[in-house]
Amino acid sequence: MSGALAESLRGNRCIAINNAWQLAPWADALCAQDHAWWREYPEAHKFAGRKFSANKIVGVEQVFSDYVQRCSSSGTLALEVARRMGLEHGDFDIELHGFDNRGTHYFGPHKEPLRNTSPERFAFFEQQLGTLGKEMKKAGFRVINKTPNSALRCFEFG
Repeated sequence: MSGALAESLRGNRCIAINNAWQLAPWADALCAQDHAWWREYPEAHKFAGRKFSANKIVGVEQVFSDYVQRCSSSGTLALEVARRMGLEHGDFDIELHGFDNRGTHYFGPHKEPLRNTSPERFAFFEQQLGTLGKEMKKAGFRVINKTPNSALRCFEFG
């Protein structure tokens, strides 16, 4: 992810995940799971679009489903939010940008007090994403991973 990539997506329906909202403050939605992240970035509460988490966070919409629980990744949450947005507005392709599933954030690793995701958790997250992706495919959605060198293999690359 980069500022230039985010800017190239302006005008499209977009969901920012965690710190990507700083690159795309115009996005339609912001998805961030962790209580600690919301505490560390209180300015994210001022984000103009809709805000989501599976956790109960004041001012943030709670999303909970068969695919998204409190132990899910913010990426899984974002995919569920995109699915719901698609159900509201008609089917569309979903493109993943800056989604490497390795933890190499565009800004580098998280700094304390935030924790960085372990390789084992990334494997778990890929399973969650793959399960949700299969359901989305059945419903007519196409998920395309447009992130070069992404470790995420459960979606087609484009």
